[in-house]
Amino acid sequence: MSAYVPPRPDGPYVEDTPTKATWRWWEALIAVLLAWLAGGLATLPLLALLEPDATGPIGGEGLFLGIVSNTVTMALLIAWLGRAHPAWAEIIGWPDRSRFVRELAVGAGLGILVRIASAIVATAVVFVLRGASDKPVDLPAQIDPDLAGWSLVSFAIFAVIAAPLLEEFVFRGLLFRSIADRSGFWVGAIVSAVAFGAFHLLTPGDGLDVLALGITHVGTGLGLAWIYWRRKNLLASIGGHAVFNLIAVVSIIAGWEA
Repeated sequence: MSAYVPPRPDGPYVEDTPTKATWRWWEALIAVLLAWLAGGLATLPLLALLEPDATGPIGGEGLFLGIVSNTVTMALLIAWLGRAHPAWAEIIGWPDRSRFVRELAVGAGLGILVRIASAIVATAVVFVLRGASDKPVDLPAQIDPDLAGWSLVSFAIFAVIAAPLLEEFVFRGLLFRSIADRSGFWVGAIVSAVAFGAFHLLTPGDGLDVLALGITHVGTGLGLAWIYWRRKNLLASIGGHAVFNLIAVVSIIAGWEA
């Protein structure tokens, strides 16, 4: 008689299941930094041609370069995972075709809630920093509000597709999973959210304005980690992130957000 094999638990955060991340956080960090560097180098031939403005809000040229860089970075990370961690797709989680639309829709709906919560956090952070510094503090404008034509198309593609895909893959799929599988949801969520917020400190702008943006995105990162954990697949958090950014795209196009 064959030995009894218990059914596979439903969800990635159960000890000793086949879905446990096989990569460590530091391994993922090294791979991400190297892939990100390569993605940046891939844009060098286009820099002289497009001449993006690196001192202010991102314009159409910078957004197009971002799409190219994110695509190269994503491809290199997938190549690394395929070679070093062949079961990566199962580990990170992706719904089958029958659940694809549902998970995307649910993730998008939850992303609206995260956007609302993020706006509340941003208001609180700005209020506290203004009181602590006695200086005007506002979230910095990340995107040039005067985009038109192909620049506007690049903005939509970058914000709704390229950025959510890569950022969710890196911060939730790789970093959060590697930590949460070993130390639990909250440790993984906090560490990945802080990294997510720190990443947004690269935004050009005044010190306190950028700090407010970074702190706000720590809260956003916690919300996106919760979507991923709750739905147990990366598509849901990608959908949430995409809608989060889509609201910003519509706000900027409509002139509601500078």
